[in-house]
Amino acid sequence: HLVEFKQAYIECIHATQRILSKFFDDLSVMDIQDFIYAFFPFLFGIYPYTVVSDKQKEAMEKANANYVFLSIYQISYSCIIHLLQGIREKKM
Repeated sequence: HLVEFKQAYIECIHATQRILSKFFDDLSVMDIQDFIYAFFPFLFGIYPYTVVSDKQKEAMEKANANYVFLSIYQISYSCIIHLLQGIREKKM
């Protein structure tokens, strides 16, 4: 059921992208992508986003998931920067 899981997961990401686009119309495509890659790893952990088996890659292809492979550093950096920016903005 890995393909079905990947399809549902991609639908969730697309729904999140639509929500952000609709309710935060000042966000760029890059802002939305940055949010996705900070929020979802936070929910599910970083490891599954950085270590992908051949079976998972095949399932993502079959699910038509346009997935961007990122390193642990890239994901961690994005999350940390966003969290710090949020903290800084709250203080202002």
